[in-house]
Amino acid sequence: MAKLREKILELLHKYPKGLRQADIARILGASRSRVSEVVSELERAGLVVRVREGSIILVKLASATSELKPSTSRRLKLGIIWSSEYPFITPFAKNLRDRLGVDLEVIVYANGLDATWDLVTGRIDLALTPMVTQVLYGALTNRLVIIGGGASGGASILHNPRGREGYGASTRASTMDLLLTLAWRILGREEERRVYINDGSKLLKSLLKGDVELVAIWEPLATKARVLGYREVVSVRELGVAHCCTLSASRRLDQRLLEKILSVYRDSIELFKKDPSRWLEWYSVKTGIGVDVLKKSITSYEFNEYVDVHGMEKVFKKCGLRIPNPSIVKEMVMVSA
Repeated sequence: MAKLREKILELLHKYPKGLRQADIARILGASRSRVSEVVSELERAGLVVRVREGSIILVKLASATSELKPSTSRRLKLGIIWSSEYPFITPFAKNLRDRLGVDLEVIVYANGLDATWDLVTGRIDLALTPMVTQVLYGALTNRLVIIGGGASGGASILHNPRGREGYGASTRASTMDLLLTLAWRILGREEERRVYINDGSKLLKSLLKGDVELVAIWEPLATKARVLGYREVVSVRELGVAHCCTLSASRRLDQRLLEKILSVYRDSIELFKKDPSRWLEWYSVKTGIGVDVLKKSITSYEFNEYVDVHGMEKVFKKCGLRIPNPSIVKEMVMVSA
């Protein structure tokens, strides 16, 4: 049953305009009765809806039909990077709705630079992006505040022995950038040429094609590279990063609302850690990452709702990242009981 649920969700992700239930059964080669049973289960879970269009009834992802159900509640926009890192936003979204009457709209980005930029320019309200990106943007604009922790782990440096020697690829101004710096030092090389590619799938292609010798990449792409036979040089855990990404918020938001959001966020991560597999389907719909892939990927992460400022300062120093005023890191983190 679980396999069929995942197949149906993946299929509907490819057909956002919806499919007839009979078409789902035909495409997947499953019986109509089984498809009907699973669709009903997904509907009860709020993952799909049935929509009448003329004389036919289509099954659609709930996220694709949100415009059909205008809400009178407040809406917050959360930006995330395409990754298996954030499935704890599933209980976060549920608890925001249940406890604060706030609907969470999730926007998926290819990289942290674009997501964090949209945060400081007011296009979104919250962002789960690399802490280093948030610190750099926050230092320049003073338009964001870091309010919560996140996940650590889930990223690696992969090596292609036939790749272009001395070249490495990562995303710009990110945890991957810091990780690549550490990798070159571990390999005992002082000179290297860095290629910045702000899209995970293109980073992986650069490794496979041999355009670079090393690539810094995150899950689930790192696992895909390892399965293809590429060797891991160093993991993000060896870098000592407490959080790959942290939750930051626009300073436009009211302080009292931020306190409430943070309380819900912390409770949601604690709830997620008790039974991670329970919360994967909704996140799979949002990102298009299969549930089975997520189940494997989340084992490489540790989740901590609190921000480890001291840990991040140590990482910055270890990798040679200089900030004009080191105290700015502490100033950017919202302290709450």
